[in-house]
Amino acid sequence: MDEITTELDNLNEEVIGHMNSWVDMLGGGEIGRLVSAALVLLVFFIFKRVLVRGALAILRRIAQQRSESMMGNVLDAFALPLQALFMLLGVYFATEVLTLPEEIDAFAVEAISIAAGFCVFWALFRAVEPLGVSLNRLVGRFGAGLGDDLRQFFIRGVKTLIVVIGGVIILENWGIDVSAFLGGLGLAGMAVALAAKDSVANIFGGLTIFADNLYKRGDWIETPHFEGTVEVVGLRATKVRTFAKALVTMPNAQIVDSPVINWSRMTHRRIKMVIGLEYRTTAKQMEAIVDKLRDFLKNDDDVAQTDVAQMVHLSDFGASSINIDLYYFTKTTDWVTWRDIRNRHIIAFKRIVEEEDAAFAFPSQSLYVESMPEIINSQKDDQRSERKIG
Repeated sequence: MDEITTELDNLNEEVIGHMNSWVDMLGGGEIGRLVSAALVLLVFFIFKRVLVRGALAILRRIAQQRSESMMGNVLDAFALPLQALFMLLGVYFATEVLTLPEEIDAFAVEAISIAAGFCVFWALFRAVEPLGVSLNRLVGRFGAGLGDDLRQFFIRGVKTLIVVIGGVIILENWGIDVSAFLGGLGLAGMAVALAAKDSVANIFGGLTIFADNLYKRGDWIETPHFEGTVEVVGLRATKVRTFAKALVTMPNAQIVDSPVINWSRMTHRRIKMVIGLEYRTTAKQMEAIVDKLRDFLKNDDDVAQTDVAQMVHLSDFGASSINIDLYYFTKTTDWVTWRDIRNRHIIAFKRIVEEEDAAFAFPSQSLYVESMPEIINSQKDDQRSERKIG
């Protein structure tokens, strides 16, 4: 490392020596130095456009030929910081050509070095997002939705780390003792820890969601608190769009500690139905109806035939009907398609019952009167006698 620093110092002195010779060629003096500084800035501006843009274009073309789109995106992210860094280098050499007072010269060099450090961290910050694309293969094992959430989690975490490290280094260059400041925060560490315990619990809850693959963006989930579609799986909280189109934000710690039903992980979708037949339906009709219902479900391409139950039975004598209980599953889990299948089945079941000359029962009550009160009977007799007289 020391050898590299020595070589850079020697190169710096050599370049400055050549520039001073150019100043002497222009006649020296303040005007010559100003002209030389302007020429230095012009040269670096031209080189910035030719070398930086040209070199990046060549490298980008090579990356495209090798089908490495990620590398091309990284080069695009480096373009602006590199151009700014190249211009800062030109400003540095221009200030070295000028005969500035020692204090101004020291301040200018310090400001340029801080700006150069900022450009380096700026380039790293811009490169995080395209580098996150390289995680596609790794996080793809968790599924598309969850993989995208993990990638965003990684990008936000690395960006935050770069900002923190860059800020610490820049503050150190300004002469601010950041380590002493951070050490002073330790005095209030206990209070901060107590105040941030919920945030830490939510962060670990988010990591648990990612590790257990509990759900991902786009999943339909149900908890004791809400039910809806997951829109964002964040580091601190999960955002769910309910079926009433309201957005619910729930801390991850509370979700992890609650039972979560992930309806999007269904292998099949269930249909439960009860058909009520009239009591005047004969046993022969009921047997035929049950057999036809079983045959219909067995031969329907939309009904799951394996790994799930498929049951059609006479279940009980109801208050006003003899009930047939149907319990089966569809192959699809799509809600709209499931509703279309259920709609078609209801029509088919109605047709089967009608083919057997049976009918569906409806709630009804029969009232049986054993005897009539004497007053009512006498009134009826009087009305009969009046009719005869009339």
